[in-house]
Amino acid sequence: MLNRRILRVKAMQALYGHFTAVESLREVKRNELEELHALDPAKHDFADKALFEERKKQAAKLFNDNILNSKVENAGGAEQEVIDNVNEALDKYNDLVSKESRARKNEMMKEAQRLQDTYIKLLLLPIEIEQREKLDSEKEDKAYITKDKKVYPFIGNELIAQLKDSELLQKESARSSVSWDNEHDEIKTWYRDQIRSAESLQHFFGGEKVADLPENDIVLELFKRVIFKNETISSFLESAHLHWAENQPIVKSMVVKTIKGLQDGEGLELAELTKNGDEDFKFLERLFVDTIKQNDFLEEIIQSKTMNWDVDRIALTDRVILKIALVEMMNSPSIPVKVTINEAIEISKMYSTPKSKQFVNGVLDVLSNELTSSGKIRKSGRGLIDNK
Repeated sequence: MLNRRILRVKAMQALYGHFTAVESLREVKRNELEELHALDPAKHDFADKALFEERKKQAAKLFNDNILNSKVENAGGAEQEVIDNVNEALDKYNDLVSKESRARKNEMMKEAQRLQDTYIKLLLLPIEIEQREKLDSEKEDKAYITKDKKVYPFIGNELIAQLKDSELLQKESARSSVSWDNEHDEIKTWYRDQIRSAESLQHFFGGEKVADLPENDIVLELFKRVIFKNETISSFLESAHLHWAENQPIVKSMVVKTIKGLQDGEGLELAELTKNGDEDFKFLERLFVDTIKQNDFLEEIIQSKTMNWDVDRIALTDRVILKIALVEMMNSPSIPVKVTINEAIEISKMYSTPKSKQFVNGVLDVLSNELTSSGKIRKSGRGLIDNK
């Protein structure tokens, strides 16, 4: 199940990608401007080289100085042609940044939905494996093999029967358009090379039971000991999820919970991706959108508390973590400041440098006090009036 820390991580990852892309777009547009004003030997006189060099510098400076504006506000004596070219570059740059932001946000929200789709798809996997066994069993029968026949533990399995008979699972599969129809070759390979050969499953295939292994149903053992541990299968799942390392424990928890429910006779109940439904997804979206909207202000106040550091020299990951935390403090009145700071510290431990936790803690502690005093941080709700 998604928790708020995972949502914060997903926002951080999306924002990191966004700010990286924005910096790249800025560099591309600046280079294009410089090339536009560079001397072309095929068209221009080399005697004018100094003039063109000056125009290049002017164009680059105007672009840099007005990057946050929609047009040049202080031309500094530059030629009108240079000003017009810079304004056009700024328009294109801002348009590209807006498109990039929308695309990044949509991808972030879709990735959360892909977790649910992967969960449903994995619940369908035992059904496909049973079908694989039926095909192998039929081949044995056609070959008239009567001695040393293979054991096929998935055929006729009660849990698989429940999965096949579940209208809820069928409905969710149809809704999300997920199936294994295009991966029959992968399933065939997995079954032969990863599942039948898995040491932890040998006692199900007629071999001796490995010491200390519980006598659970093979479906549960399949997921716990093979699907979420085997490198080949994990690589396949990772190809569909950019951040599978973070997503895998969530999906595993949902799948195992569902299969255990079947074992306990509870019937098929699909696990929820998030405890608070739409509220959690709105929290994720707000973190992303509000951080971009308030980025200039955030850069300014972070710079004010890191005077000995150029903001650009601070690790981008740390800057994004600080921005998300500050936005959460200011825009989520029901979340205590201490909770936000602690979450930021934990995320910095996971994704940034060894010294980042102290840096993040120090900057957020000072800024949270100042923003509270200025009224930008206001907490409401029981026990939150003092923000601590």
